[in-house]
Amino acid sequence: MKRAFTLVLAAGITAVSVPAAYAYDSDIRSDWRQVQRDRARLHADQARLRDERQELSAAERREHWALRHGRFWQAWRAEKLESREAADVRAIEGQLYRDRARLARDRADLRRDLRGW
Repeated sequence: MKRAFTLVLAAGITAVSVPAAYAYDSDIRSDWRQVQRDRARLHADQARLRDERQELSAAERREHWALRHGRFWQAWRAEKLESREAADVRAIEGQLYRDRARLARDRADLRRDLRGW
């Protein structure tokens, strides 16, 4: 009877521990996917920032050109456009900061899960 009880107990422990190991492996996989997703988001935001900075410099050139040629109405419009583009650049820079923080947090989470595995 003792032998059967130990056999059933060992089978029960094994049955309980296997789903826990799969759940932990799932945590690692989900952390890995989050890191990859964050890296992709970071690269996309960097490309958007590059484009917005190009648009900002184009607006600045337009404004300077209009001022040099005495077209004050166009200069005023270019200045308004430039301020909007600058706001867009600042917003994307803030988004990049948050993306970098999220990536660092997810990487730390992944390292913690890998150490415990």
